[in-house]
Amino acid sequence: MRTLVFGIFVLALLTAGTIGSWIAMNHANPGSVGTPVHAGALSNGHPEDCTNLNFSVPSRGETQRTVSLQKGTVLRGTFEVHGGFGRVDVLMRILSPQGVELYAPPKTATLDFSVPARIGGDYIFVFDNRYSLFTAKSVALFYCMDTGRPFAPGQGSGPSSPPLP
Repeated sequence: MRTLVFGIFVLALLTAGTIGSWIAMNHANPGSVGTPVHAGALSNGHPEDCTNLNFSVPSRGETQRTVSLQKGTVLRGTFEVHGGFGRVDVLMRILSPQGVELYAPPKTATLDFSVPARIGGDYIFVFDNRYSLFTAKSVALFYCMDTGRPFAPGQGSGPSSPPLP
């Protein structure tokens, strides 16, 4: 009888721990990433002239960030994702001021990109984690604005995106 009661107690404890962990993964902030690894290359040695944003993307949800660009400005950026188990990645889309999708790479954990502003206005960066059933993700978005040509990282500098058409 004692063994049965002890077994039920252990099972109840394991069940409570599993449920508590699931709630924590879904409702707790996954933390902060800090500055992405490729930020130094993007800033040309002047990270103080750039912007570093850290935010969370909820499970089964998306988060948007808006960046105002003047015509002719080039936004060079990188993002890095942390949190979750196994594959730690999100979808990112860049929308023009008219709502046209400019860039939509596959799911990834880190990405370097450039956005030449053909027109002035608010460009929207959508970070999509809707495919993740349980795990929120932390994202660090680092970007610099200049009037030069689109960023093209050198060999061995990590994943990159081609300049937008």
